[in-house]
Amino acid sequence: MSAPSLYQFMPYGAPELKEVARKYMVRAVLVGAAIWIVAFLLSLGANAFLSRRSKETSVIVVPYRELAAPPPLTDKPPPPQVAVTAPVAPPTVGVAVPVPDAEAPPEQTIASQEEIASATPGVENTGGDNIVVAPPAEDELPKFGEYVYVEELPEAITKVQPVYPELARDAGVDGTVMVQALVGKDGKVKDVKVMKGVEMLNDAAVKAVKQWIFKPALSNNKPVAVWVAVPVRFSLN
Repeated sequence: MSAPSLYQFMPYGAPELKEVARKYMVRAVLVGAAIWIVAFLLSLGANAFLSRRSKETSVIVVPYRELAAPPPLTDKPPPPQVAVTAPVAPPTVGVAVPVPDAEAPPEQTIASQEEIASATPGVENTGGDNIVVAPPAEDELPKFGEYVYVEELPEAITKVQPVYPELARDAGVDGTVMVQALVGKDGKVKDVKVMKGVEMLNDAAVKAVKQWIFKPALSNNKPVAVWVAVPVRFSLN
């Protein structure tokens, strides 16, 4: 048998180093933790110290006379100044001044109803307190251009053709003459006025329309006089 070697009796892995490494590891962890704790406490103390120090602030003193008025809150112009009225002097005591008496007007009498009725045309006294106003005359005709309410306008029944003037025919004058005819309650023409005429034809148109016969205008189922427009045509053909 061969003799045993020296390596067979030595432990594997260097146990001395393993025991020393563990001891140093624990010591290093404790020292590092202590350093972090000290640094944290120092930072807290420095912040507390700095917060307690008084801060220096700069103050600018401006004289009161140099201060300007503050700007307006809005762009609107300032309100107008209110005028203050001057105090009114107390009223003085008036003194009564005698004046001459006004002369009274002479006595006047009020006319009676009989006197009013006799002085006013168309008014009739029926006795007592009743006064009757007479209606207008039956033959009263409306003035030219006066409005008259009618329910039915006049209607021409008989038309007389105008006589063509020889002078107008020879001159070749023709056209339409517009006239206004006043038709009475009996349907006859009371008056004629030319509204739009033609030279040398107006007289013939007026003479013809004055001979026309109309069915009179009606207002409340009663005939009334009214003005009506009538065209009169003159033609060479």
